[in-house]
Amino acid sequence: MSFSTADPFTGPVPSSVYLAASPLAGVLVQISFPEILSIADKFFVGRFQEQIRKDYPYSELEHNLSVSAPSDTLMMDKVPNWRFFDKNYFWRVSLTTKFVTIETRAYSGRTDLIERVIRIALALSDSVTPNIVTRIGVRYVDRICGEPLSRITNLVRPEILGIYSPNSFKRIERTLNEVFAKTETASLVSRWGYMPSDQSHNIDLMPPINAPSWFLDTDVFNNYDTSVEFNSFDFKSTLTDFTSRAYGFFRWVVNDNFLRTYGGQV
Repeated sequence: MSFSTADPFTGPVPSSVYLAASPLAGVLVQISFPEILSIADKFFVGRFQEQIRKDYPYSELEHNLSVSAPSDTLMMDKVPNWRFFDKNYFWRVSLTTKFVTIETRAYSGRTDLIERVIRIALALSDSVTPNIVTRIGVRYVDRICGEPLSRITNLVRPEILGIYSPNSFKRIERTLNEVFAKTETASLVSRWGYMPSDQSHNIDLMPPINAPSWFLDTDVFNNYDTSVEFNSFDFKSTLTDFTSRAYGFFRWVVNDNFLRTYGGQV
């Protein structure tokens, strides 16, 4: 059972292996900025929509619930969340007063993802004109289910599985593990574990399914304490670093048996 690297946080990132039956449940990139209240106005957001409408022709408005406690009274407020979809509803762009998110369950590779994010960032810069980047993050969620789940001990590192082993399968109902680490250029948070049928650690990124599963959720990000200008931010370089490190961690977790199981040629 060959693994690609011994160091998940700073080790070399191996060349990508195409997985014909990829276990990815979802991929997400989020860019945060100081609050822009005008985004709550549909006429203001219309300028952003015109910039992206060719690629994302469908739109809808949702409201997220925001809870705060400025005093002894609990305050609840509805925050507008503008959603834009491609013609097949494979990609979704979400714009709120504090961030823009690009997500998909039809991931085809890092190059396509980065190009899409750059186009959204340019459209945002031309229309909404945020001044500062406060955070950027890239997140990948993989899910193992069905027949491969019965062979999971032959697919991923034993230290990742921990107590979840063949001898305890019938006793364990759910597991959840987490690591928070620093890489060369960013922070990395990864969560993984076993989920029973109809449950999920994050229903938006990994909707529940009617079968047990094991998941790996890896988030590579940076919070920026100093003022980083939106217009001068190097999204391509940052996203290349972050997506590469997320892939490096993924390849540290899985072995060649895993890659072959999901259609990889190794």
